[in-house]
Amino acid sequence: MPSEHVKDYITLSDCYDVFNDALFDGQLRGCVLTFEDRGQHFGYYRKGGFIARDGGERRDEICLNPRHFLANTGDLELLQTLVHEQVHQWQFQFGKPSLRTYHNREWADKMLSIGLTPSSTGRPGGKMTGQHMADYPTEGGLFLQVAQGVLAKSSLITWYKEGVAIKRAQEYAARPDLDDQTAPGLVAALAANLPAAGDEESKPSRTPSKVAYQCQECGVKVWGKPSLSLICGDCHGIDGRLLYLASVSNY
Repeated sequence: MPSEHVKDYITLSDCYDVFNDALFDGQLRGCVLTFEDRGQHFGYYRKGGFIARDGGERRDEICLNPRHFLANTGDLELLQTLVHEQVHQWQFQFGKPSLRTYHNREWADKMLSIGLTPSSTGRPGGKMTGQHMADYPTEGGLFLQVAQGVLAKSSLITWYKEGVAIKRAQEYAARPDLDDQTAPGLVAALAANLPAAGDEESKPSRTPSKVAYQCQECGVKVWGKPSLSLICGDCHGIDGRLLYLASVSNY
């Protein structure tokens, strides 16, 4: 019986195994699952992102962004992201990933074969290949069948990091159209309790027009608008790594 404080990680690990068996014939080599609340990406795959303590083995990384666990589709969106990254892992293990367009035709064909439709907009009609790619479940497809079986047993995420939930609530309060009437109950409740305009005890800090971003691999720094999702052109693609530039406070 898993202890309560690690239940979510074990549940997601089980989901990886379920999809590996059902969609990839159990051929994926396993990975380390991580959470990272940074940038606008839903998740990413990094080949050989972790190394064993004794230095004798490497494991791939699949990272999921917890800010998107609060999206309209909730747990289903989380499973889509997990499988999206598993397809990247499959391509690096068995196919020919492209360095110029990370989501190439081979990747798109594999997505379609397992019941996820690639789309640059996340909706029907979007481009199926390119650098930034979302997806949606194919009606009656294998992914949706397996995912519905998983979700029929239990909810995946039962706890949310407070800061992430509050950020989402602030976005919802400022722009209710983001989630319309399907906003998750937690976000709606937090938004209802946010202080009204003028009620704050102190003035909010001014939002900067530009912030600094730095690649954690090579150290290159650039300026850009807040909330950008930037990839280092020099380090991207090395050993399958998708390297996002992190925002830094001093530059």
